[in-house]
Amino acid sequence: MDSRTHTIKENQMTITQSPVAVTISGSAFFTEKLMHMICNDIDESKFADRVGTTINHPAFVLGHLAYYFGVCVQLLGGEVELSENESTLYQHGADCLDDESVYLDKASCIAQYNTRLEEALGFVASCDAEVFDRSTAGTPFEGRMDTLGQVAAFMLVGHPAFHIGQLSAWRRVAGMGSATG
Repeated sequence: MDSRTHTIKENQMTITQSPVAVTISGSAFFTEKLMHMICNDIDESKFADRVGTTINHPAFVLGHLAYYFGVCVQLLGGEVELSENESTLYQHGADCLDDESVYLDKASCIAQYNTRLEEALGFVASCDAEVFDRSTAGTPFEGRMDTLGQVAAFMLVGHPAFHIGQLSAWRRVAGMGSATG
């Protein structure tokens, strides 16, 4: 974990007393660390390549996750500017394209993931505990989860972990070894 992330994590722990926010941030930073382990040695030229399969490539996965970090903030009542292009490329149901020209380059994908996650976790840390107890009524999660705290935990921890697993599988399909040892 780099020093900037460590500082943000420490600040989050002191800003809020909400156990939900503390739990989410700790798990999210662990998943972010896994993302770096998996992505750091991927060649830039392969970052938007599905390697002859239908598997999601790293540029799509990181863009999709960064987009949904922003959506999470919006669902919790915060403001994040998401471009129409992001919605088109990354919203639920969007296809991963074999066109690297529509995606950010590797460094920009990773930077956007990091920035959006840090912003989302900073927002989560600033939320009063009652925000996490609010109902999901009127959200896309209505009927699937009961509270916005459950939604935040899924969107910032469960959802990224699922897709980071896809990146681990992508590495194997691309002929790369394990990133975790």
